Amino acid sequence: MLSNAFGYPLADDDRLKTHLIGSLLVVGSVLVVPLFVLFGYFVRTVNHAIDGRPVPRFEAYGELIVDGLKLTGIGIAYFLGLLLAMFGVALLGSLSETAGTVGFLLLVPAYFGLLYVSTSVLYHFARRRRIGDAFDLRAVAGTALSLRYLLVVVLVWVVLPTAFAVLQVLIGLTIVGLLLIPATLVYELIVYGKLIGDLEP
Repeated sequence: MLSNAFGYPLADDDRLKTHLIGSLLVVGSVLVVPLFVLFGYFVRTVNHAIDGRPVPRFEAYGELIVDGLKLTGIGIAYFLGLLLAMFGVALLGSLSETAGTVGFLLLVPAYFGLLYVSTSVLYHFARRRRIGDAFDLRAVAGTALSLRYLLVVVLVWVVLPTAFAVLQVLIGLTIVGLLLIPATLVYELIVYGKLIGDLEP
């Protein structure tokens, strides 16, 4: 699994061009629009990994922006659902202390559960790039209940970000290394996309 993920970005014949364009977008992400391009590219990477295709190129930028906006909208929708639940718990608490306590005890695991299934939400959206698939709760939950999913989540959210962060700090100790950090972020993004895309081999 890991060897395939780490080798995936390097198997791209246009890897230098991909990392160069990606690096420029990382630097320009403070302008917001490039950030949506990167979000869309991440979705496209997961999509290509699911289909067994090579690393996608940075092209059709309009579509990348649309996919990035879709992904952002999906995240906002789930967040609003959680926000409404929090409001409901607060309302219950104002009516009954016991009901408020019970609601809070249910809300905490719901919050962490949402964080846990977020990778599955991304996976199902990226398969066909349809917003509705991100809200297919049965499919999302089904994917999230596998042991392979647990391993991927631990790798993508804990182990690899820590390892990459340490590597980037060490690289950043030199001027040349500092200039290469955006490229390492693009590489990292593609690795995550491959891992998520291989959730259901």
